[in-house]
Parts: sequence; structure tokens; C-alpha cells
Amino acid sequence: MRVLVLHQNKFERMGYDIAIDHDVHDVVYAGAKEYVAGIPAGLRCETVVWDPALPVAEQLIPWVKEHGPFGRVIARHEKTIMPAAVLRAEFGIPGMLPAEAINFRDKVAMKRTLAAAGIRVPRFRKAGEIAPEAEWAGKTIVKPRDEGGSQGVELFATYQDAYAFVEEQRAKDPDGSFADRYEVEEFLEGPIWHVDGFLHEGRPAVVQASQYVGVPLDFEHGQPIGSVQHPKPELEAWAVECVRALGGRTLTFHLEAIMTDSGPAFMEVAARCGGSYIVETLERKYGINLHVLDMASDVDGRLATRFLRAEPAPEWFGIFLYPGRRYRGAPVEVSVPAERLRDRRLVAHTMRDPHTPTRTSHSYRPEDLPFSGLVTDTDPEALDEWLRGLFGEVTVTPRSEEMSS
Repeated sequence: MRVLVLHQNKFERMGYDIAIDHDVHDVVYAGAKEYVAGIPAGLRCETVVWDPALPVAEQLIPWVKEHGPFGRVIARHEKTIMPAAVLRAEFGIPGMLPAEAINFRDKVAMKRTLAAAGIRVPRFRKAGEIAPEAEWAGKTIVKPRDEGGSQGVELFATYQDAYAFVEEQRAKDPDGSFADRYEVEEFLEGPIWHVDGFLHEGRPAVVQASQYVGVPLDFEHGQPIGSVQHPKPELEAWAVECVRALGGRTLTFHLEAIMTDSGPAFMEVAARCGGSYIVETLERKYGINLHVLDMASDVDGRLATRFLRAEPAPEWFGIFLYPGRRYRGAPVEVSVPAERLRDRRLVAHTMRDPHTPTRTSHSYRPEDLPFSGLVTDTDPEALDEWLRGLFGEVTVTPRSEEMSS
């Protein structure tokens, strides 16, 4: 079988060569030059480079017409989900198609679909449809319909403040792109959870709920965040119900929910793995690599049971992330108490070299952050407390003298 991989990830993190037998299948990796350059020398495959400034599907459709046919199109990055769906529809390739993919990319479409299915979602409107009269009281969110990780999200104290912001942005944007790309959403109080897993033909192969310590919006505004796995079967079942209602049958998913006083409310979902160390936390807990299981099952045409483990580990796992973008490229000095670094709960960590400039754009990748890590304990509540303590003790200080020297 010929397999087309839309490659926009670090090769070594994906397990392509584990999931797909490159001696049996003819694999073509298509991606931007920087990602294609990371493919190991000697791996039996072909490559094609696309221009990241141009639409992916538009570039690949004529190329596939000339170099196909392909039996599968694989996409593991959020920005390649829809291009892969378009290519499948164009060439009759099995897998997620645009009508399903839109529910995992467009925050308005996903909430409309779930609300129609009777699943609780925050009240919302497209930015272009917001009315001056308040439709709900209190805090209000304005956010892009197609971004992840709280990028571009703004929180306002009142609906009226959000309305004023939207009108200001629309006045600066006569072509209407802001009104079309953004939505306005009711802010619901409660802890935020993420649920990660893989469904095959609608049945969960693995699902795990984790509670945030902090919230993703904190990370975007320069504060550290973390999350910890917890036993939460009812929330996991609810998340699977959401994914099925959106049309998801065979896919990896990363769903976020708000645990209100009256139960869970849907926040958003993506048809991909969660970022940072989330894939590793599930692999340590269940012995399942989400990337590998998904890709192998896709290519095999059946659940790749050889990548499943019978029993989960007794430990629970969590992550912590310190953002780097707030330092605007300045190198930083990270100060961590020595006892924290020696603590048995700290499984692995990455600390940025103090002489290396920080990243200026959004990223959850550990190598882009000042400080991040993976933790474990048999008691998830103890991990929650450990992370809160860590956040109170670690300092990240810009080394501005190096930028001016």
C-alpha cells in the first residue's frame, strides 16, 4: 500500500517507523522543509516538500494526481487534519472526511452539533452575530474558532466588555475576517479537565481524564500550568459520548471540559493527541502510544492489538509546563530548589540552557520551554499538591544583560 503522511511533527516523537512497516508499504512524507529534513537517513521512503505559506491540500492535490494512488493519508498535527480530510474526499481514500473533520476544528460547529445532541455547552455566538443586548451575565470569552491551546483567547469581565472588544476589532477589519474567524462564549466556572484517548469504530481502546493545575489561559498569559491523571470513569464515558456525537468513529482525541457544580460542560475537542508530555503520560500508564496505535490501526484496517497492554500501571502521571513566550526572546535563568529536582516524583524534566534565547511564538513542546517535566505518584491528589508547591517555589528570570551585550 502507498501511504501519504502529512508530516508536521518531530519525527522521533511520532513512531512512524514503528507503526508502519516501511519495507512492506511505500511511504511518502510530505511536509515543510524543516520537518522533511528530520527524517532519518536510510529509511525506505519518498519525500515531497510543500510551501508552509500556501494551503497544503491545494499544493498536494495535483501532486497526488500525478504520483498516486494512495491507500491512506495520515495526519498527526492539528493543522493537517483538514487538508488530510480534503485529500481523502478528493481521491476516495478511507478515513476522516471534511464533514466530520470540521466538527474537530471549528469551535462553533462542534458546539452546535453537541447542543443539538443534548450535551451541555456554554452559550455562544459567532463574533459576526453578537448582539449588543447581553445574552448572559458575567465573564465572557472571545476566541478564534480554529486555534488550539488557548491561543488568541481573551477573557472579559462582562458580556458588554466583550461586545465592545468585538466591535472595535470589526471596525479595524473591513473585510470581515475577524467576525468570521472568532466566536464569543459564555464563561463557565469550574475546574478544567482534559480527556485523551483513541476510539476504534466507536469503541474506546484507551481513555484517560486529567485535571489541570492552573488553566491553559494562564499559560498564554505567562503562568505555569500542569495536569494530573485522575480516576474519573464517568467523565471519560461522557467525553466518548461527545466524540461520537461529533461523528468521531476511529480517531485520537484531546477534549477539554469544564466541571461545573451541575456536571461537565463541553469546552472544545481536537482530533489529535494532546501536546507536551501527554502522549508519554498515557504510554507510561497504559503502555499505549497514541500515535503508534492510531497509525497502525489505520494502515492495518483493524485495531492494532499488538500495541495494547493488558493492565495499566498502578501509578498516575502528570506534567508541568513553564511558558517561554512571555520573555520575548530573552534567555532566562531557571531556579529550582534542589530537593525538587531530587524528588522521587519527578520522572523527567527539561530545562532550557540559560544562554539560549527563548521562543517568541506559541509552543507546548518541552524543548521550547524554560522548564517542564513529567511527574508520578500512586496518589493523584498528592501530585496535584506537589505541582502547586512547585509553582510557588520555581522562579524564571530573564537574562536581559545578554540581550544588550
